Formats: sequence, structure tokens, C-alpha cells
Amino acid sequence: MGQGARGIGEEHGLVDADAPRRLRELRFANAGRQSEIEPRRAPAHPRARLSQETKEVKASALSRRPFISVLLPVRGESEELIECLASLARQTYPRSRFEILIADGSDRPVDPVIFPVGLDIHIYQNKVKTMSPGLNMLARQARGEHLAIVSAHTWLPDDYLDRMVATAHVTGAANVGARVRKVARSPWGKAIAAATSCPFGVGSSIQHHGAEVGPADSAFPGFIARLMFERLGGFNTALACNEDDEFNARVRAAGGLVWYDPGVEVMYRPRETLGGLFYQHFRYGRWKVAVAKLGLPAYLRPHHAIPSLAVAGAVLGVVASVIWHPLAIPTAGAAIAYCAIAIYTGRKMAVEHGASTWRTVLVFPVVHAAYGLGFIRGLLDRGLPDEGQKPTTQAQSRP
Repeated sequence: MGQGARGIGEEHGLVDADAPRRLRELRFANAGRQSEIEPRRAPAHPRARLSQETKEVKASALSRRPFISVLLPVRGESEELIECLASLARQTYPRSRFEILIADGSDRPVDPVIFPVGLDIHIYQNKVKTMSPGLNMLARQARGEHLAIVSAHTWLPDDYLDRMVATAHVTGAANVGARVRKVARSPWGKAIAAATSCPFGVGSSIQHHGAEVGPADSAFPGFIARLMFERLGGFNTALACNEDDEFNARVRAAGGLVWYDPGVEVMYRPRETLGGLFYQHFRYGRWKVAVAKLGLPAYLRPHHAIPSLAVAGAVLGVVASVIWHPLAIPTAGAAIAYCAIAIYTGRKMAVEHGASTWRTVLVFPVVHAAYGLGFIRGLLDRGLPDEGQKPTTQAQSRP
């Protein structure tokens, strides 16, 4: 992190200024014991060393264990919620040092009978039924120094809270995110998981495929320093989607660090149908433009427009080819090139995820067309999109 960002972080209590000193003390104390076991070569790259340090410095090694508030918005995800809560019950972080706050926007309230025994769980009704107001409501009730945002569609590794605390401590990050590992049930769900876990499918969203630890544009699910959250006023309640993108853009603009650690993986239940996938990515594209219109610095970048340009180019190419036949050659060439990349990438990703190749290949144009059309729709919107009461927590959780 740059000196300016670190200075701001220390001023507001977002960066632990003593972290480097404690790290040196911990390394000195363990140096003899490590050398007796086996010599170890330190990673050469600074980010690799920092990633190694977050693995070595567990929360149990810190002088104090910060209290954590887990914020969990739900809306009808009963089976997924059971999986999620079970993973929280398995956390190695002391149960006395974290609480779970649930914002329930379900039509049928969550039944407390599914709650694991021994967890400190508090449930609040989210009458607005959308993500941002629900999370802000929970944050006002929270007691933690860190706010761990958790999607009901995820389940966490047993040391998740330990690793998040250690990473925030070592890096001084205002928000820490993990890598998303999609686990589906149906054949189409597996194909969707495969296609949306590579750059060709989801572009620069590194939480789906990135292998390098370091600063990032956004973080999922999100482990946020409470002071930064309060300083920025929480999530923008006017946003029905992409509220995490917008919040992280404000974190970066305020000098805070958003950090990505692919060494921590959260399991995520993706969409299981092409219709659900199309609607999800249409909203992502539309709200990407809506957030950009708020004027956040360096939020919208050229590569975000690629799907919309591809959609427009495909339509215009076909129409122009009918009007002037010579244009059919470059139009067909572009289509063949796209299909070749989709087939090559689809076969590779299908093998990795145990999915059908032809289904995985078909997912790519659905994702790209949905995001591109949503992006174009967003350009035509005046102000923020009006979606009435349609947005759901499921559609807003952005992995």
C-alpha cells in the first residue's frame, strides 16, 4: 500500500501501524524452530511474501482477537442458508468473538429451528427486501470491529474468519475478499459454474479466476473495517444491484485498500438455469452504467464496454451484410473466431468442472449478450433504473 493510503488508514484507525513490528517479532521467535525443521526459501515477489505472511500469522497469534459481526442478508434461500450457517458453526475462530446478524427479507420468515446450537444469532426483518438497506440495518446493530458480509449462497472454509482477520491485520486493508469456487447441482448449473469461472466468461472479475494476491477493485464476500464502513456511510441504499462495486470504489477513492486473497476460497451456489443467468448478468450490465453515472473516479473502464460493443457489432454486422454483401466476410470471420474461442475455452473449463462441453459453450453467448444488452439499456436510462419491488437478495449478491 502506498504511503498516502497507509497514512490515511492509520489516521482513521483502519491500518494497524504495529503490524510490521509484530510480524518481525513473530518471525524472530519462530526462526530457530523453523530452521531446526527444514530450510525454507522465501517467495521472491513482495505480494507472494505477503500472501505467505497471512497464512503464517493466524488470528490466534495476534495480541488480541477483534470481535466480528457476520452480516447475512437472506430472502428465501432455505437450503443454502442451512449450508451457510453450518459452515459458520465450524469456524475455528472463537464463538465468543463473533456474532451473526440476519436480515430476513423472505416472504416466509426464516425458522430459527435451522440455527446451529451455540451460535450467537440475531434475526431482523428486512421489510425493504433489498440488499443495501438490509446490510446497513444490520451494521447499525452490529458490535464488531469488522463486518463480515456473507452471502446465503456461500459456505465458508473452517478457518475463514481466522484468515480474514490475519489478512486485514497484515495488509491494513479496509476490505478483504476471497476467491469464489462455484459448486452446482444440475447439468446446466455445472456448465454455468464452468463458463463463469474464467476470463473469457466474466472478464476482469478476478474473484472468479484470479490466482495472484494483491489489491483489487472489489471484494467478495467482503470483510470490512467497521471504521471505514461508518466513515463512508455504509452501502448506497439507492442501488438495487452492484452496491458492493460502488462501495469498494468509494473505499479506494478514500485512500483505503481493497485486498484479494485467492488462498481463501468460499464455495458458492451459482444460477442453475440460463434464464436466471441471463437476468442476473443483464442487471449487472445495466447497473454498471448506473453506478458509473454517479461520477465515481476510475470506476468504468474500456473493457467493461466490450460485451455491449460485441452485441452491437453482431447486430449491425448482420444488417450491413444484407445491405452490402462484401461485409459478410468480416462478419462471418468474427463469428467464427468467437465460436472457436468459446469451444476451446468451453472444453477446457468443462473438464475442470465436470460439466458438459456443449452446455458450457452455450453459456458464453448468454452471459455476453445479457451483460452487453444490460449495458446498452443502462446507457438509455435516465437516472437509476426503476425496478420496483423486483430486485431480490439473490440477484443482488454479486460473486
